[in-house]
Amino acid sequence: MRTILDSLRIILSIRNTININSILNGIRHLPIIGKHISERIYGVRAIKIITLFFSLQIEIIKAFFGKLGMFALLALISFPIGNYFEGASSTAFLYGLVILSLFIAMFGNVFAVTAEAKYAVFYLGMDAKKYILAILTYQSVNTLIGYTFFGIPAALLLKVPWFFVPVIPLAGVGLLLGRCGFMMLTYSLKQKAGRLASKKGIPASIAGNTWLIGLFDFLLFFGGIAGAFWVIGLNLHLIGEIGIVLFALLLIPGILLIRKFPYGLYRTALFAEDERRKVAETKQKNELRHSKELRFGNAEAKSDKRGFEFLNDLFIKRHKKVLFGRLIGACIGTVITITLLSIYLHFELRRFVLPTESTLRYAFTRHPGIFVFLLFTLNSTESFAHAMFANCDSALLNYGFYKTPRALLRMFTIRCKRAVKLNCIPAVMMAVFALVTILLTGGEDFLLQCLFTALVIFISVILFSVRHMTLYYLMQPYNGDYMVKNHVYTFFNVLSGFFYFALIFIPMNALILTVILLVITVPYVLVSRLLIRKFGPKTFRVK
Repeated sequence: MRTILDSLRIILSIRNTININSILNGIRHLPIIGKHISERIYGVRAIKIITLFFSLQIEIIKAFFGKLGMFALLALISFPIGNYFEGASSTAFLYGLVILSLFIAMFGNVFAVTAEAKYAVFYLGMDAKKYILAILTYQSVNTLIGYTFFGIPAALLLKVPWFFVPVIPLAGVGLLLGRCGFMMLTYSLKQKAGRLASKKGIPASIAGNTWLIGLFDFLLFFGGIAGAFWVIGLNLHLIGEIGIVLFALLLIPGILLIRKFPYGLYRTALFAEDERRKVAETKQKNELRHSKELRFGNAEAKSDKRGFEFLNDLFIKRHKKVLFGRLIGACIGTVITITLLSIYLHFELRRFVLPTESTLRYAFTRHPGIFVFLLFTLNSTESFAHAMFANCDSALLNYGFYKTPRALLRMFTIRCKRAVKLNCIPAVMMAVFALVTILLTGGEDFLLQCLFTALVIFISVILFSVRHMTLYYLMQPYNGDYMVKNHVYTFFNVLSGFFYFALIFIPMNALILTVILLVITVPYVLVSRLLIRKFGPKTFRVK
């Protein structure tokens, strides 16, 4: 155990160093002030202490934010279900926890080659077995703490039997170790059978077949939704309880499989995952370069626009597949969400005595922050900007006419308008569903709420479209391989996501939120134009 703790101390020290250097590097690449900060910042003790604090915050968020979000989501879903299906809140919670935990577990891979893995195993020569066991110990402790502090209170509030509640943290750790042990077992069996690589020569992954995992998650997601109506409708609480107990029982075989995993394969597995990562990165880079090289030859150059509007219109027409991929995904996600909520609304309309008892009506009128968070998540402007850089800007920025303040501001304005139009597609679907729900559940008493709920949705679209485009022009986070290398840019996005997620839980009238969004959006749009005009020629460049 002491050896594992010593290895974990080294790993966390490496991770902390990487975080601190990433933060300091991001500060040096901040727009406007970054050029005035010298490399001596890396040696200033006071600054390193401050960045250490932020590094710890990053680790805490990475360790517990996902678990907090999972239990908060389950609680938000289970509470209203318990109001209309008497005694079913605990059933919905446990069943949802089983389905969601299985879904998330499929994405876990302790052998993923992270920055600290490369430094610890490949560069410093740490024993791969010690590294994996230390990481597993760290993840197990995080899971145990997260499920204890977030899962147990949520379970008690939703009236899960008190004697069953302590099993939930054990279930989280059991699923983690059981999944890892099963991965190790299948990988060692592949190695013994001589299945060392795919037909294309790529080393066998310890995580398993990506296609099969995707199919399993697809079936699990829709099968879980279909089964929920049966489980909750009949209040089959034993289904969820059996699933949680089985997860907890996985703890024993998981530990045994991890201990028996052949020692020599630890390093082999890490090298295999590193090779697969390199192949995936090379493939992505080649695809982006290929799309860039074809920008003048794969579509008919016709447009009735002039100047920069012609350039943008031509770009949109020639790269529809790249640009609309994220948008189509957002629309599909919106349709699925609306379909599920429509089914729930159907049950509400059949069961409540007064229309104003509707949980959905209350959520849409008293917690409109739900729409703000959803629109932030579904916003496609970031992928739009990425496609623009890879297929257009990375080439045009080599020419002086494209970097003048007037040209940058003109293209910024045109692109913001286009981004708003694209993001309005899922927003319109969301607004229509919200208005129909409010009107069906006592809408005559909430006519102004209909107006302000719609305003919240469309103002959020404008804010997020302009926000992503502004960050793109002022930070330009992509390098020559079209990968994000600006950690401050990533930090801003994560921090914003945390803020908008917290906004869901703040009770607020839609009118008040509309005023707040207007107060933020109008100055933001005006200031962003001034900043891009003044600093864009220096910050918007190929790195």
